Amino acid sequence: MAITARYFKEAEFNRCTPSCSLQDMQQSTMDMLDIAREVAGIPFVLNSAFRSVEYERMMGRAGTSAHVQGRAADILCRSDANRWKIMEAAIKVGFKRIGIDKNFLHLDNSASHTNCVIWFY
Repeated sequence: MAITARYFKEAEFNRCTPSCSLQDMQQSTMDMLDIAREVAGIPFVLNSAFRSVEYERMMGRAGTSAHVQGRAADILCRSDANRWKIMEAAIKVGFKRIGIDKNFLHLDNSASHTNCVIWFY
C-alpha cells in the first residue's frame, strides 16, 4: 500500500539530507506529521526523514535511529515562535520523542526506543 500525506510531497523528501522518498516512511508517522502540521498552522519544512543504516553508519552513528525505521523527521525551525508551535502541536498529536537543535526539531514515533523524552543536540 502506498504511503500518503496531505501536507508533504515527494519532492520534499527528495530534497532531504540524505535524499529519500515518502514511500520510505511509515504511514502512522506521516499521519501524525500531517495532523501536527495542521494543528501548528505553519509549514513543516523537512531537513531529514528516512536514512538508511548504511548512511547512519557512514556518519558515525549506530544505525539504529528512528530514521532508519521511517518513523522520524527533522523539521527546519529557526525561530522561537515556530519552535513553540511545532513542539506544542507534536505533543498534542502524540509524538513522545522530540530532539531540539537550534535549527530543527526531531520528531519521531518509534515504539522501539525510549518514549516520553526530549533531548538537545
